[in-house]
Amino acid sequence: MAGIIELKGLSKTFGTGENQVSALKNVSVSVEKGDIFGIIGLSGAGKSTLVRCINLLERPDQGSVLFHGKDLTELKEKELRLQRRKISMIFQSFNLLDQRTALDNICFPMELEGVPRKKARQRAKELLETVGLPDKADAYPVQLSGGQKQRIAIARALASDPEVLLCDEATSALDPKTTGQILSLLQTINKERGITVIIITHQMSVIEQICNRVAILDSGEVAEIGDVVDVFSNPQSQAGRRLVSPNVAEPALDWDIPIARIAFNGSVSEEPVIARLVTTTGIPVSIMGAATRNVDGKAFGTMLISLPEDPGKKKEILDFLNGCQGVSAEEVTEHV
Repeated sequence: MAGIIELKGLSKTFGTGENQVSALKNVSVSVEKGDIFGIIGLSGAGKSTLVRCINLLERPDQGSVLFHGKDLTELKEKELRLQRRKISMIFQSFNLLDQRTALDNICFPMELEGVPRKKARQRAKELLETVGLPDKADAYPVQLSGGQKQRIAIARALASDPEVLLCDEATSALDPKTTGQILSLLQTINKERGITVIIITHQMSVIEQICNRVAILDSGEVAEIGDVVDVFSNPQSQAGRRLVSPNVAEPALDWDIPIARIAFNGSVSEEPVIARLVTTTGIPVSIMGAATRNVDGKAFGTMLISLPEDPGKKKEILDFLNGCQGVSAEEVTEHV
């Protein structure tokens, strides 16, 4: 099934000669209608360039951007503007107009569309209710907190009745409590209005809280893509492991012993997997690092343990672990 947004083979380069930077390299991503889709990567991975290519604020050098199967890169400016109304965007810095009240900020995109003033103001008041700020209609941005500014920005983005909401690091300037509130609001908008949400972030906690699918960018390329539960429980790429479990991504260079990586992807949290391993096999192991968490009574995350040099004992340990429900294990040879 075709997604509401399909990115096919996107490449984007900035600069020339020695200063040339390849921000995106043959990126292909499909976002289904109703998804809350996360795009994550470290600084410089190409996240913001990618999200700006979705609504063609940046034009890719190569590739296609399909919205309901229509290639936006082939549209003339007038038709592109019509399509952009269905793909709204909110930013890290809010981008509110300082000289306008909250209500007038929300009215602004409707003014550009020629919506009658009375109708626009009524719609804006409804959107203030939606974002939980009905009493801030006459407040100017300077009078609002960061979280309130982002709520007004969300209301403004909803004014054009979009099908897709792009969020470019929309919570990275906010404190953890306010971030949680904004993410909950986006989740409610997604569920109640059926709006597809695409979130650009460098914070795994944002992906974990709200997204159902995620793409991991690394140096302008898609390193990994899949359901959040699958990627979090057992990332397949080095970039994924660095983001999910940064402290135990790979064995350290000075560990001159065989190492196994264990992925906990839904085993019962109280299950003493390592204790059972030692008592059952009689083979002692050392825990070299762990980054696991309890989600609804189940364990997710990664652990590194030592392995014996003996091939038979090594196989016995890996076979035992891979026989445990919600656990997978493999020997790893790459080091940080």
